Amino acid sequence: MPNRLCILLIVLGWSWASLDASGKLPEPAFEKLAQRLASDGWDSVRISWLFQDDRVRFIPALVELNLVPKEIPDIYREFLSSAQVEDGREFLHTWRMQISGALRGTKIPEEIAVAILKVESDLGRKPGKYPILSSLATITLLEDSLQWAARYDTSGGVNLEKLERRAVRRARWAYQELKHFLNVCAAYHWDPLELKGSWAGAFGWAQFLPSSYLRCAQDGDGDGTIDPFSLQDAVASMACYLQEAGWRSDSASRRKALMLYNPSSAYVDCILEYSKKLQEREKAGNSDAVDCDFGK
Repeated sequence: MPNRLCILLIVLGWSWASLDASGKLPEPAFEKLAQRLASDGWDSVRISWLFQDDRVRFIPALVELNLVPKEIPDIYREFLSSAQVEDGREFLHTWRMQISGALRGTKIPEEIAVAILKVESDLGRKPGKYPILSSLATITLLEDSLQWAARYDTSGGVNLEKLERRAVRRARWAYQELKHFLNVCAAYHWDPLELKGSWAGAFGWAQFLPSSYLRCAQDGDGDGTIDPFSLQDAVASMACYLQEAGWRSDSASRRKALMLYNPSSAYVDCILEYSKKLQEREKAGNSDAVDCDFGK
């Protein structure tokens, strides 16, 4: 074993003896997390069973994503291409009845719903690949700098104190979301080891965090169940969230509601612009249809 890796293992509290039969490194820090959850009232046997499962792993990629978030406006601009807008138009044309039904009684335009689904999960095609339990558990460990300082290069002008403050904030936030996630799984009889989503713990077509799902999840298709990977349930839940966030007819309230959905100006600009382009594309298509009718 290279000396550098030996030092890293020592810093993180691991040793040769920590390697399990599969050659994987267990996460001893999760033991403290399990104890913390048990002290907050969770069944200690159930929690211990969850964190001993080898599917629960520390995800190194989440360290930088949480400590040094990068806003990349170009990513959002890609959604405004003609091909992406046309994809949304075809989706709306195909599923308009279901979307309209899920939005009934709200003031959320169909185009806004499609825009959010497009950006959040590519209309349900990409709801996320990260195991939610591992993601949130990993982020909670950032409160202890030993869990990330040795893994993250703080050179290049990065302010270590700033990183530490953000690490503590993110860890405390993640712990609350982790508890909400366990509540969601218990309420809907989901296996917490199986659900996947974004690197931040959001899941489903509309990419809801566990706390938002507990508060705003809706049965949009009236089948008696709520499924975050169902189009109508996702749309109805999204509409509930936006209305709760203060969505009104004026542009200021709409921007504010969207900022609560995702606190990124580039994101909000993208949703509003995509919706506008989608409306224009819809109008152009309807106009062409009328012209064709008159030409018969």
